[in-house]
Amino acid sequence: MNLRAVSIIPFIVMLFFSTACASPSEADSHPSPASEGLVITVETSEKAVTPTSVVQKEPSASLAPVFSVTTVAGENIRLEDLLGSVPIYLLFIPSSTDELDISQMRDVQVKINEFENLGAEVVVIVSDLPNQVIDMRDEFGLDFSLIADPLNVVANDWRVFDLDNNGQPNPASFIFNAHGSLIARLVAAEPSDRPSVDEVLSIIEESLSTGAA
Repeated sequence: MNLRAVSIIPFIVMLFFSTACASPSEADSHPSPASEGLVITVETSEKAVTPTSVVQKEPSASLAPVFSVTTVAGENIRLEDLLGSVPIYLLFIPSSTDELDISQMRDVQVKINEFENLGAEVVVIVSDLPNQVIDMRDEFGLDFSLIADPLNVVANDWRVFDLDNNGQPNPASFIFNAHGSLIARLVAAEPSDRPSVDEVLSIIEESLSTGAA
């Protein structure tokens, strides 16, 4: 999936996100992903971009759900503190054991110094138990923020959970510039439908070089 290619196609994007991550006690008060989701309208002469495709838009104030969670390393991350200060690459992966998920994590780790050189923060939400996420981190030497989300609280709030009615989150990538604006997203229609790390780095670098971030 080519993230950069989408950036030159004119479109209109409407993003409707909830303003905070639903906690277990608040879940009943929030609409379900099926009843209120992300709506995308695209005007283009080419094949329409669907809600499961990459969308890159002009920077605007972020309406993304925020969260305050603890990583498997014991570090507390408040997304609202990061948004608007550094570029962020936020990923959702379904498990700590699937080969596609592991491959994606390895690819990010190989390029982690490039993210750091751009001042970008990598945050990965894994729909697995903390001990399993720790095992993955230790086995592959992952040196970025990993959050265990076994109950899919964060995945549900970001509307990437159970999109295929299979009780699993879809792999998903969200890229924010340093102003906290969502500049690209991909919610995978197929398990292998994921952006390459080079594509992600290129989008972040371009936003910095053009002053968009």
